[in-house]
Amino acid sequence: MDLHTAERQLQAAQRAADVESLDALLHPQVVGAGPDGTVFTKEDDLESYRSGALRITNLVEESLDVQEDGETGVTRTVAAVDAVQGGAVMSARLRYTRLWVREDGNWRVLAATFVPVQ
Repeated sequence: MDLHTAERQLQAAQRAADVESLDALLHPQVVGAGPDGTVFTKEDDLESYRSGALRITNLVEESLDVQEDGETGVTRTVAAVDAVQGGAVMSARLRYTRLWVREDGNWRVLAATFVPVQ
């Protein structure tokens, strides 16, 4: 699978709250950071989907830039996102930047950030 496909699979797993697919696409040591600086681990992320604390109701990719170099890669995505987080409805246009590593032929996210964009 190429990195373009891996990014799209991640987005589909987020939309579907598919914890099994997210588990496969996230590196065990992944660390993410949100717009407020909050840092979260793989288990934090998976639990938010598993518990229903985060439910993405719509995610529409507006742009995707993919950069690969050997066993590492970066994806930069801008997406319009509608979600329910902690019971609050939110809509935002977000820029996701993800660092990916390839292990045994599979791409996995090692680091991620997302910030709002205008």
